[in-house]
Amino acid sequence: MNTMNAGRRGQLGFTIIEALIALVIMGFGILSLAGMQAALSRNADDAKQRTEAVRLAQEKIESFRSYSGIASTVVGQATTSTTALNWNALAASGTDPSITTNAVYGRTWTMNGSSADPMRGLTVNVAWTNRAGEPQTVSLSSVLSKTDPADSGFLGFPLPLNTNLKRPKNRNLDIPIPAIDLGNGKSAVKFGTTGQYVVFGNISGDVVKICTPTLNGATANIDIIAALTDSGTSNCTDITGFIVAGYVGRDSSISYVDWNAIESGLGIDFSGITRNAAGPTGVTCQFGNATNQNTGATIPDSKYYLCVVPLAAPSPAPSTNGPYNWSGAIRIAGPSAWHTSANKYYVCRYQYATTNSLTDVNQRNVQPYVAVNKSIDQQNYLIAVTANATSAPSPTCPSSMTVANVSSGVLHQDCRSASNPNYATACP
Repeated sequence: MNTMNAGRRGQLGFTIIEALIALVIMGFGILSLAGMQAALSRNADDAKQRTEAVRLAQEKIESFRSYSGIASTVVGQATTSTTALNWNALAASGTDPSITTNAVYGRTWTMNGSSADPMRGLTVNVAWTNRAGEPQTVSLSSVLSKTDPADSGFLGFPLPLNTNLKRPKNRNLDIPIPAIDLGNGKSAVKFGTTGQYVVFGNISGDVVKICTPTLNGATANIDIIAALTDSGTSNCTDITGFIVAGYVGRDSSISYVDWNAIESGLGIDFSGITRNAAGPTGVTCQFGNATNQNTGATIPDSKYYLCVVPLAAPSPAPSTNGPYNWSGAIRIAGPSAWHTSANKYYVCRYQYATTNSLTDVNQRNVQPYVAVNKSIDQQNYLIAVTANATSAPSPTCPSSMTVANVSSGVLHQDCRSASNPNYATACP
């Protein structure tokens, strides 16, 4: 009897021990779950803070990318400004005031190079202290390009005569599309029928050389490039010069019979050009059929002209938009009947409207040109016809030339004796 009671008391003791062990295990489990939950919360908080830090760094980089011009006049700019920046005034380094969101962040940046460089490296650092008191940092780097935001407007600028915007080819848009890239920061295009080539600077679009390379009958681009880049065969004259180029079209008022009668005699008269520093060669122009820039096919009823205006030799080199320039007017020349009393033709020019991205009067084809100090393209004209009766008033340019906020037709040459007593001079 006593033995049985003793066994029961022993079993009761083991049950209590098992319960205590279970409680201990459960306690460890609960503590582990609590610790894991705390770690998850801490890691989630760290992730949110790091995401916010990356956002702040990206925001600063984008604020630098949003500069409004290269050397535009900007007032009220500070190193912490995110608006109204211009390239030449971008701060090389700086510190923003503390930014408080889900933590307190400090933001600094450094930029290498100078405003004269075409590209500058930018590094933005964001620092903060996490919940555990540990210092944290995020660093983002990028490269900024010195590109005038106004240039983007040319992508949407409609051109007259149904022409296409020239493909960039990683060079100035004033360089003719057929020009061959020489691989040394320059491009060249054949000029005229005497084997001459005009060499352009890819960035400025200015003429830097006129060459007559020794080709020995070679016509492949690789041979032309080799001849133009070899000092022994290039036969080049260094110049500082600009081009003026554009299209001459037929208005629908001219019949094909009349157009065929005058087309072969058309050309460019540049006798009205004066240079403030005459170059080693005279002004020369080429005039011929306009061609499709993509296919090379001839564009009906259109002509293309390109004139080279050499100024001084390149030493001393002019500054940007420097002292070398030319002024005057360009006129469309015609066949022998062009300036007779019975002539019924007149010439209108496309004069472009002033916009935020097009303010230069010379580029807008306002003539006479005044102090042209850069190459200019898309200086376009339209030849039209009307009666040449004694009582005929001055002709009106075709309405097709007028596009709201883009261009208008301006009478350039009145070749009719009835309305212009100086018709022979106006139309050489």
